[in-house]
Amino acid sequence: MIISLTGYMGSGKSSVGKILSGMLGFQFIDLDAYIEHKKGISIADIIKEEGENSFRALEAECVRDVIIMSQLTGNDLVLALGGGTLTIGSVRDFILENTHCVYLRARFDTIAERVGNNVSSRPLFSKESYRERQCIYELAGTIIDTDGKTPETVAEEIKLFSISL
Repeated sequence: MIISLTGYMGSGKSSVGKILSGMLGFQFIDLDAYIEHKKGISIADIIKEEGENSFRALEAECVRDVIIMSQLTGNDLVLALGGGTLTIGSVRDFILENTHCVYLRARFDTIAERVGNNVSSRPLFSKESYRERQCIYELAGTIIDTDGKTPETVAEEIKLFSISL
């Protein structure tokens, strides 16, 4: 089984993903960390140096590689997607067809509070992009509201839901 976590940056994908993978005994991959490791530089620097379109192409390649490798090896996986991964139509279709996608929904003010002083490392962070992406995130098979919840509580909710799949 592959569980992918989507949502806006700061929604808790990485934190919840690490906890959830431990609860389920699944492998955990944070897509942004995977990309940074592959390129040897930060996402912000990739976008600054190569542009968002180049970054999205790299992101599409990496998400396909991760999912296909998990399928080929039969490894169960929790995959924390990037905040904009689902904005790429072909990638969105691939993820929705090959994973159980969970949207970690949070209000913008909650996300802004979580991100805090790290906004400079998130070049695509804005209320406008948050609003634009909501309808895309809502295509996920499951929606979990995260406002006022700990990452452990959210992971437990996903775990309970995933048992019934």
